[in-house]
Amino acid sequence: MRQALIAAVLAGMVLVSLPAAPAAAAPSPTARASWSMVPQAKDVDGNGTIDGDGGFPAQGAMSRQPSTRFKGAGNRIAQSHERLINGSLSWYLSPKGFPVSLDACRSSGEEFRWRIARGGEVVRTTQWRPLNPRTCVQELVLPEETYRLTLEVRSAGRTARQATTARVRNILVVALGDSYASGEGNPRNVDAWLAEAGPFSPYWDDDPCNRSVLGAPAQAALALEEESSKTSVTLVNVTCSGATVSRGILGAQTAAGQTASQVEQAAQIVGGREVDLVLLTIGGNDVGFTSILQACALSNNCPLTKPPAGVLQSYPTVQAGVQARTGMLPADFDRIAACLGGPTCTLKDGRTVPALALAPGARVLPTMYPDITRDQVGAPCRYLTLTASDFGWARDTVLLPTPPRPYPYVTVSGATVPLAMDAGSLNQVIAATARIPGWQPVAGTWGASGESAEGHGVCAGDAAWVFGITALSGFPSASFHPNPAGQRVLGRAIHQAASGA
Repeated sequence: MRQALIAAVLAGMVLVSLPAAPAAAAPSPTARASWSMVPQAKDVDGNGTIDGDGGFPAQGAMSRQPSTRFKGAGNRIAQSHERLINGSLSWYLSPKGFPVSLDACRSSGEEFRWRIARGGEVVRTTQWRPLNPRTCVQELVLPEETYRLTLEVRSAGRTARQATTARVRNILVVALGDSYASGEGNPRNVDAWLAEAGPFSPYWDDDPCNRSVLGAPAQAALALEEESSKTSVTLVNVTCSGATVSRGILGAQTAAGQTASQVEQAAQIVGGREVDLVLLTIGGNDVGFTSILQACALSNNCPLTKPPAGVLQSYPTVQAGVQARTGMLPADFDRIAACLGGPTCTLKDGRTVPALALAPGARVLPTMYPDITRDQVGAPCRYLTLTASDFGWARDTVLLPTPPRPYPYVTVSGATVPLAMDAGSLNQVIAATARIPGWQPVAGTWGASGESAEGHGVCAGDAAWVFGITALSGFPSASFHPNPAGQRVLGRAIHQAASGA
């Protein structure tokens, strides 16, 4: 009975079909445009050193004895521990401009493209391409200019747009100088030498010049690169251990196998491009650092003795030689200045060559030398045969930016001898280059070590920022040069000055 009743009810019902739900509208596209410069000082493994495209040891790059066989050079891929290109260039310079990364990844839609305008005129339009995580970033090479970048994203017949302004800018940095800049004492594998005993083969970016990206200028350039995603940094590093003004900066350093001055080497690499920053460390060898160390190691009353060797050998006393050569430096710095943005550059051999072109607003940053003379409590060092009196003399007459005139030197017998200081000190002369338009001396390279209560000199133990005698450790050229901690401090000071400039 119940089933029959249900059948009767159903038979009398009129079945009405419901309308289908409307299809969901396709979401409107969105455009979210962003851009950045592609780094030209590349640190691919994040270890704080530039990785170029100059090749790397096939085995054991950071060991005490890396392979002498290199691989990877010139493949346009920066790889871990890879040397600067030709030992001096962080990344390739293209006449077309610098790589810019265009990012559409926060957008939504089916396809996207970019329109690049300069001065109100569209200079380039990219092809439409699918919008997905694999394709949403594009790299374009653009000359240094200010652009209007418009991102277009389309989907289902609709197009979304967003525009942003981009100033494409690469900071071209040239490093010139001596061993305190080249990183003597700090090859790439220095940590292995410090940690282990035994034979050691330094791994340099440039072997004849003992040039390393652990040198302060290279560290400063990388820090400048990492400071902003809106600029990139290209480093041209032609520093060389042993350089002087005449044999290095303005003349060929034949002892290192050089056939051209550092100014000429840099000009050849940068071509006609304008340089934004010049990092300059010079003067230590000019005033006879090595001669001073030799004389003080062999004799009491060092400044009063006849120099036994080196550039001071022809002078009657060490003091007379240092003062005479310090007195030459102001004119030497003027000669260098003429080669950095001046109308012409006159080299040591008398040849006239084009000066290195500087960009408007460019800066030359001459670096003052650090204090290597004090112990961890700030007292003058006593080290091997070097006396506290001689370390005090070296600090106050060679390194102190405001030296006393005359200097009261106390001999080993207790007598006080006034030493003439008419030429001033090396760091005083470097500080005085502020008189040259566009030059900004880097005082922090002195101040961090020379004006602190704690000394960081050759005798400061764990607080030392400089090596002592390293001949018995298998790496003699590191002697009296900044150690890794010292180069980091110098690099930070140079970076701070460069960032401000």
